[in-house]
Amino acid sequence: MVKSAVQLSPAEDYAAIFSALSEPVRLEMVRMIASTDELACTVLDDTLPISKSTISYHVKVLYHAGLISVRKAGRYYFYRVKRDAFEQHLPGFLKRLRQSPGSILAA
Repeated sequence: MVKSAVQLSPAEDYAAIFSALSEPVRLEMVRMIASTDELACTVLDDTLPISKSTISYHVKVLYHAGLISVRKAGRYYFYRVKRDAFEQHLPGFLKRLRQSPGSILAA
């Protein structure tokens, strides 16, 4: 699950996932990406109240935790949630996250 050259134990896998999801900005990013089939990087840049470099850092954390995939097309990046990874480790989580009203960051 987690992107690594070394095979992680299930406990380490879960620790990486929960660590990646422990930041409200990353939860909001997952919610936004999960709401569509594929999300362009420009949507995150236009929506989130953080810099492009900070978005890039959070994308890297989610990617290395095995929670999203990244596709590059020209100058742009596109993100997809790895739904199978969420269903394997956190069944029903994406559904509940998508049903949460408004932005997680609005609180």
